[in-house]
Amino acid sequence: MGQAWDVVGDVHGFAHDLIRLLEKLGYEQRAGVYRHPNRRVLFLGDFIDGGNQNRRVMEIVRPMVDAGGSLAIMGNHEYNAICYHTKDPDQPGDYLRAHSKKNLGQHENTLAEFDDPAALQDMIEWFKTLPLFIELDGLRAVHACWDTAAIESLRSRLGERPVMSESFLVESCDKTSAAHDAVETVLKGLEFELPAGITFKDKYGQARREARIRWWMENAESLDKMVIGPPGLDAATAGHNAERSKLVGYEPDLPPIFFGHYWLTGEPRLQGSNVACLDYSVARGGKLVAYRWDGEQMLDESKLVW
Repeated sequence: MGQAWDVVGDVHGFAHDLIRLLEKLGYEQRAGVYRHPNRRVLFLGDFIDGGNQNRRVMEIVRPMVDAGGSLAIMGNHEYNAICYHTKDPDQPGDYLRAHSKKNLGQHENTLAEFDDPAALQDMIEWFKTLPLFIELDGLRAVHACWDTAAIESLRSRLGERPVMSESFLVESCDKTSAAHDAVETVLKGLEFELPAGITFKDKYGQARREARIRWWMENAESLDKMVIGPPGLDAATAGHNAERSKLVGYEPDLPPIFFGHYWLTGEPRLQGSNVACLDYSVARGGKLVAYRWDGEQMLDESKLVW
């Protein structure tokens, strides 16, 4: 099949949108699996927690991956789900992710659909098989941030196909550990503490003082060009100096990098000649986006599909 990948952004429980996108890309369901005669899908994670078709999404994605053609990486929502359903070995009766009102609220749509404990546990075990990032011949994929230090840290612990062991999973929930820092970076991205007096509400209504940043940039003229958030955040941070040292950057001679996570809006576009964020907020009335990659090292905006 060669280098013919359709890279798909965050689905968040919207199966109907996924089916429409796959069909637009030329995939057909055969023997219960969506297939293409000469292409494969690379999913960027965050399959659950958003819409009310989470189970149906998994019934589409998992067979495509298990059939041996398509690939998927872990998103922060898969990681959160694993931790939510894994007991803390050091704190009897507790879980690695607290069963707080906030955490339950983020996960409740998925829980409502997986009311069979065996089916729920089966999904969690499958999530555990997903790598934290993928590097193919000429292509890289990560859910949130390709930070070289974090990537190399994970490679050194987990190997070239970085799937978490049970012990590493537990370690990653220790906020003082290097494992936690690396996992947080690749799955949730880098954040910046906002200047005093500036806050915003995230998609769950929680007041936030730290904002996600456009880590792939080499520099930013001002803080509003550096941070990612609701429109009000742009206005609040305009005129403030950007903290350029917080930006990782992604050099134009590196392999194309694909990621999701950032809830972008508007017309899908590339973030650089070799940088593509494919999360365009399908769970908020936005678009489910794919990029049709055929081996090119300089990406082509016309190959974005939604």
